[in-house]
Amino acid sequence: MSSTRTSALNGAALFAGGAVVGTALYTLARSLVTASGRGGDRSSEAGTTPALQHNVDDRQKALEATTLRAPAESVDKEGLFVAPTSNLDATYDNVGVMGVPNEPRASQPLVQPQDTHIQLGLNAAGQRNVHELPDLSKSMLTLSLLVIEMLALEHSGTIFTYESSATGFGAFCESRSNDTNVAVHPMQTRAGAGQAVAGFLAGEGSAATPAGGRSTVTVLTNAAGFLAMGPSLATIDAANADLVVHVSGVNQAIHEDLAVTNDYASTLATASMLGHAGFEVLLSASRQEAIDMAHYAYTRRDKRALVHIFDGAYSACEMGLLSPPSSQVPTPFAYTGPAAPETVLCMPNGAMSLRARTLLLSLPSALRSKLGIVSVRVLCPWDDVALREAVPTSVQTIRVVEEAFSSTDGAIYSNTLESVLSGAFAEQVPNVQSLVRAPGQHIGLAAWYEILQAAASQPSTPLTFTTILERANQSATNVKDLTPLSGSHLITFFGSDHGVTLEAASLLTRALYENGKHVRMLSRFDNFAAGGAVRTDIVVSDRQGLDIPMDLLARDGASHVVIVSEPSTLLSGYKLFDALRDNGTVLLNASNWTPDDVSASLCDADKALLAKRHANVFVVDALNSAQCLLDSTATASSNGSGKTKDGRPLAAADLAASAVLTSVIVAEPTLASNLKKAVFLRDQSMHSVLADRTASVPTDTWNAASISSDDESDEATGIRQAHLSYNGLYAITKHSGNESQVTRASWALAAWQLMFREAYDLDDKALRPDLPEKTYNITVAVNKRLTPLDYDRYLFHMELDTTGTDLRYEVGEALGVHGWNDEKEVEDFVRWCGLSPDELVYAPSVTRPGSWESRTVFQTLQQNLDIFGKPPKSFYEALGKIVRSKDEARWLRFISSNEGNSTFKKLSESETVTYVDVLHMFPTADLNIDWLVKNIEPIKPRHYSIASAQVAVGNSVHLLIVTVDWKTPHGSPRFGQCTRYLAGLKPGTKVTVSLKPSVMKLPPLDSQPIIMAGLGTGAAPFRAFLQARAYKKSLGHEVGPMYYYFGSRHRAMEYLYGEELEAYVQDGLLTHLGLAFSRDQKQKVYIQHKIIEDGKQLAKHLVPDIDSTDNKVVRDEDKGIFTLCGPVWPVPDIQEALVTAFTEYGWSREQAEEKIADLKEEERYVLEVY
Repeated sequence: MSSTRTSALNGAALFAGGAVVGTALYTLARSLVTASGRGGDRSSEAGTTPALQHNVDDRQKALEATTLRAPAESVDKEGLFVAPTSNLDATYDNVGVMGVPNEPRASQPLVQPQDTHIQLGLNAAGQRNVHELPDLSKSMLTLSLLVIEMLALEHSGTIFTYESSATGFGAFCESRSNDTNVAVHPMQTRAGAGQAVAGFLAGEGSAATPAGGRSTVTVLTNAAGFLAMGPSLATIDAANADLVVHVSGVNQAIHEDLAVTNDYASTLATASMLGHAGFEVLLSASRQEAIDMAHYAYTRRDKRALVHIFDGAYSACEMGLLSPPSSQVPTPFAYTGPAAPETVLCMPNGAMSLRARTLLLSLPSALRSKLGIVSVRVLCPWDDVALREAVPTSVQTIRVVEEAFSSTDGAIYSNTLESVLSGAFAEQVPNVQSLVRAPGQHIGLAAWYEILQAAASQPSTPLTFTTILERANQSATNVKDLTPLSGSHLITFFGSDHGVTLEAASLLTRALYENGKHVRMLSRFDNFAAGGAVRTDIVVSDRQGLDIPMDLLARDGASHVVIVSEPSTLLSGYKLFDALRDNGTVLLNASNWTPDDVSASLCDADKALLAKRHANVFVVDALNSAQCLLDSTATASSNGSGKTKDGRPLAAADLAASAVLTSVIVAEPTLASNLKKAVFLRDQSMHSVLADRTASVPTDTWNAASISSDDESDEATGIRQAHLSYNGLYAITKHSGNESQVTRASWALAAWQLMFREAYDLDDKALRPDLPEKTYNITVAVNKRLTPLDYDRYLFHMELDTTGTDLRYEVGEALGVHGWNDEKEVEDFVRWCGLSPDELVYAPSVTRPGSWESRTVFQTLQQNLDIFGKPPKSFYEALGKIVRSKDEARWLRFISSNEGNSTFKKLSESETVTYVDVLHMFPTADLNIDWLVKNIEPIKPRHYSIASAQVAVGNSVHLLIVTVDWKTPHGSPRFGQCTRYLAGLKPGTKVTVSLKPSVMKLPPLDSQPIIMAGLGTGAAPFRAFLQARAYKKSLGHEVGPMYYYFGSRHRAMEYLYGEELEAYVQDGLLTHLGLAFSRDQKQKVYIQHKIIEDGKQLAKHLVPDIDSTDNKVVRDEDKGIFTLCGPVWPVPDIQEALVTAFTEYGWSREQAEEKIADLKEEERYVLEVY
């Protein structure tokens, strides 16, 4: 019977009209459970036990539980601490909506302490987001770093990866280890790091063939790891070891600012040592060379140990067109330059030689004819004969340029000198000089140009990098623009690393490639700027040009198009517009910015620069434009009925990247011809919407004269940095849509954070570091119920002691209370989920981008996540992806769709279901704390008007609060999260609070009249007003008239602070007290009725010259103010009462309404309603 009812319910949801289902879903589900008395069997997908028998009478009693019961243990002797309680059975359903029993889940395994160091959310971030793997048999648009890993997986039996989380190199292999027969071993970099590899090779690596028939052992590491494992690798019998070591030259440990650079000093020194031990050592520079040498390493006949070092900082991270990898044996040396030079620069094949070969083309022809460059591609074994053949016979000087720890121990210099002295060059022996670059020393574009110029013009003069750098800094070297050499067009994106920038740049790169363009893309991350920022450069050309290093092309004044997302954040700290060339185009993607906002938000220096370069400036709000697009029926139909590829409804974030690119086309129409096949341009409605929303910004008034001398001095002092730093190979906090990576951890994480405070950016002084506002920890001094125990409304007065804090508040301000969820209910929920309450959660901060927080599971659920709050539609959609029951998945998809609007409205507004309720309705979901943190909104502070003046009460703050509680149509009790929390606090309890400004303020002059209207707890700010004026009066100051109108239900029950008010009347402070108790007589009386009675006098205080026939000047001290605090419903009646009062003086209704509007403008008619 139960199964039949369940099937019928499913059928109704899926095939009946949405409106009918929407109004009946919750009722049908409850009646199904109640009528059957037994939940249906769990679906086969859930794979669980049969339903439990339920006691209908007990459930009905629970549903009828009163909302305000005061258990004896929560009442003190004076009856002051009565807090509302609920029966938990009424909150938690025992059966889900599909009849599946709501049984507790099995406990989830704990994270072990030794695993904490890899549970910090960094290892997964290093994995490249690859949607489609390239086909290595044909040309492909991809990263050479990825291809190297793919070749390793294809040709290796065992792979050792070292610190993949640091550089991302090895992360792809680790992610695919379960899908292949290759054994992948993640390792750590430490002293003797290579011993595991040496031991493996000695034990079985070369003697046995693992599953899959491949015996090759591959090591993937970076410069630091290679240096650490060098001594251990040197013990290997290289001649008999089928070992390939791929070394990414990248290292971030050289500079104090953690800048990404290639560490050739360490890698070449270690490689030279291994070369003497019999290793073959290859050096690659470009992307294509890197994959060719990687392929050769696996396909060569001579299977001895091999080391391949490549440019991991730039070329490997650059996405571009790659040809299928070649197995050709690499030539030991490569010469670039004229046929008969006088001097050659001999340098390791890599980032340095690639830059030198590029800039050689920019030298004047007279100097270019005198200089050549020899790139060392095979370091070991060193071939003297091949070097002699590579160096032209006309050469008189060989300058060895390399990165080394001293000027004499460079690997290239010692080998070159030995070749020359050994007689390999016959009779004509060139002079060999060493030009050594210090490890990690930055060599800019101008410095490289000076090196080449000096080497060509001074063939016999010894050179040092120190003198060259000094010369480059002193002289204004004008290096030729390199983009014409490749006929390229440069497009630059700036933005936050978790925003739309990366997706938009990748989408544009793919679109250009699919339209037959030669395109390259490089993203450089600054993990410490604005919570994580990224610069992405795209170079596009019609033909395959020179493979010029991207950092040489993307210099200041080179970009044709600059797109800046989140400009308000980035432009305040960085001079991003320096990248733009003359007559370039700028597109600002900013939320709610208009052309006027652009002009107001940009600093004078930026506006002057854009004017000087004759920039075309545009602004767009891509996210709002995408939302507008989704609201269009035509757009929805053209995008597959508004669905993504995985079947979920489209969100604005899914279209934001396309919206940005469409705006780029609108701003730079010349790109349209290069993107005819682009998917985002096929939708004409998108182009139409973005054409209207991409606004041109007038720059006529921007000029250099707008910069004052003070602005120039500010710029000179470096308030804004010239460029984003390159200190990250990927975003530390990886995002997917609006989700953030959340990681479980053991207690060891807290120990790490305390030991390494700087690394985790701990703020020891922050009470709640997850909150953007300043918080205070204050103590409950008094919690007193104001209404009788037998009264159905629970109003209470709180006094909080601020002693020892610097909390200072003004009259009228509000106190934000950061409430907690009920401890017992949280414990039950934790137990039901199978979570460990003491396990740590490590997650990105919601309010401080770039920072992370750690706390226990119980703390997270009690203090941070609003699990008893109202879930949005997106929660149902996310839940539908993790339920195991197909029936539940169908229901959740239905509720989250447009067809399920009435169902969602019924659940949300009528039944007011909470996150916990929904999880119990659909109990087959695979829950974990990571998912809960990602999908449940954080608890927001609730703000209460302060009912005291600090000058009167000292180190104390008073609140007047009413508990919020109600029953659903089915009798389930519901409570306001924060009022329930506050009602249960006892003296001595600590509370976390913050301050919020309010529109409720005392008038500037003490003598100005005040008319106050408070309903219920709306009396709170006026108590503060009265205390402040009473204090001033006690000091002998003259205070103006004060009229107070208070309304509530019953005088005997809710005459709040009545004794204080009567005392103020007796003291003469309170001029008039108008009381309206609506239910104490047959005819209901409200405060608007009292205001009408006193209307003539009130009008006189608000408009002192209302009855004057001449235009006399009204004194400021006579200008009264009207303030109202309470619910919004009586506002129209109160305003009508004032209009009536004005008309009694002969004014027309129009005049009266205009005057009230004027009072609002003057902030003399102030409403704080809720």
